[in-house]
Amino acid sequence: MVIFYRIVVWMLPHECMGITIIFPSLVKTMMQKIFFLPVWGMVMASSFVWAEMPVDDLPDLTGGALPVVQYKGRDPFSGRDLTSVSQVEYEVRIKNQTGDPLEADSLIVVIDGIREISGKDVSSRLDIEGSDGSLQNGKLFFRIPSVEKELPPFGESESITIRVNNPDYLRFYPPTIRVKGIRRSAKAAVKELLESLMQKGVLHPEEAAKAMESAGEGSR
Repeated sequence: MVIFYRIVVWMLPHECMGITIIFPSLVKTMMQKIFFLPVWGMVMASSFVWAEMPVDDLPDLTGGALPVVQYKGRDPFSGRDLTSVSQVEYEVRIKNQTGDPLEADSLIVVIDGIREISGKDVSSRLDIEGSDGSLQNGKLFFRIPSVEKELPPFGESESITIRVNNPDYLRFYPPTIRVKGIRRSAKAAVKELLESLMQKGVLHPEEAAKAMESAGEGSR
């Protein structure tokens, strides 16, 4: 909190500088409130903040937002013979089991990997068509189309088609997929934002814990 302390003191009128000596507890309270307000403001304006941020910074919702992956048509690898196919199509949608609404236009699915029957990742030997871009680690992502502003709890998103070209005629499992996006729960959004700030080294864990405690008090 040293940086925030110095900023607050610098912003105070000159004749108020004595407050830092006479009423240290008051300054501490002021600092906590001043620190918390911009964080809370960022959460309330999350639609605008996250819309401008790289997809790499979107929170990982996998586990709460479940990717539902199905073959488009029959499973081409279900037979007992060793033949394969040159192209496989999957229908992918998201089922929201987070308990909170999700910002529909923030949702993306990331191809985390595709494994051969032996268990080896063969993503580099396959050609995945139609992605909307890639993360910094090179993994491809697809945006989930949205009709409504929010995906409600226990609701399912629109489907997308992921087409995989298989030039080497490999036999592989459906892709492992992760989901990234924004929860609209204020408390969850605060937590995700603070965790992101800690990972970037902007906040110490103690400061994040105090801000989270303030968020809980403010929501009562």
